[in-house]
Amino acid sequence: MTRRAGASRVPACHYTDFGSAARTYWTLKVAGVSKVSILDGGYAAWVAEQNAIETGASKPSPKIFTASLNKALLAERNDVETIEQSGGATLVDSRPASFFSGKQKAPAVQAYGHIPGAVNVDSATFYDEKTNRLKPQGQLASLAASLPSGPAVTYCNTGHWAATDWFVLSELLGRKDVRLYYGSMVDWTSDVSRPLASARTKWDDLKKTLGFGS
Repeated sequence: MTRRAGASRVPACHYTDFGSAARTYWTLKVAGVSKVSILDGGYAAWVAEQNAIETGASKPSPKIFTASLNKALLAERNDVETIEQSGGATLVDSRPASFFSGKQKAPAVQAYGHIPGAVNVDSATFYDEKTNRLKPQGQLASLAASLPSGPAVTYCNTGHWAATDWFVLSELLGRKDVRLYYGSMVDWTSDVSRPLASARTKWDDLKKTLGFGS
C-alpha cells in the first residue's frame, strides 16, 4: 500500500543515524558498488516533505552480485599499526572528546583512550541536528581545516562515527586519500599489547567503582 506521509509522523533523528547510513554507503563502495547515495535528511525529511511511503512487505528481486573489493578505501589493523609506529597518515578519531581522552569507553572496547598520535574530530561536529542534515559545505571545510593534508585514516569504536568523518573528508571535501579502519577501537584494544594514549586517572576509576562515572 502506498500513501502520502503526514508531517506529524516525522521521526526523531540523530547524528548517529547518519553514521549508520554512511557506514552502509562505505561498505557498498568497498564491495564495488559505484552508484551509491545517501538521502539528504534521511527518512525524516522524506516524510516531512509529504513524499509517498509504502507499508507492508516488499517482494524481493534476487540478482547475482559479484563483489569487487576496493581496498583503497579500507585500513586493516596492520596498516594502522604501521601508521602509529612510523607515521605516513593522520589517524582521525571520530568519537566524542570524552572517549578520545579516556574518560569514557564503549562496552565492547577493552581499554580507555585513543591510538597514540591520533587527532580528535568528533563526527557530531559535522552534523546539524536542527536541520537533520550535514552542515553546509563551507562549514564542513572549516571544521576539517585543522587536519593535516595528505593521507588519513578514520576510526571510532566500530566504524559508524568514523564513516561520517570518512564521508565528509572523502566524498564531500574531495580528499581521496582517506581510508576507514573498520575494526576501530574494538579491534585495536583486543590485544592489550597495543599502545594507547589516555588522560584517564585513578580518580576516574574510583568514580566508576562507586557508580558515579564511566
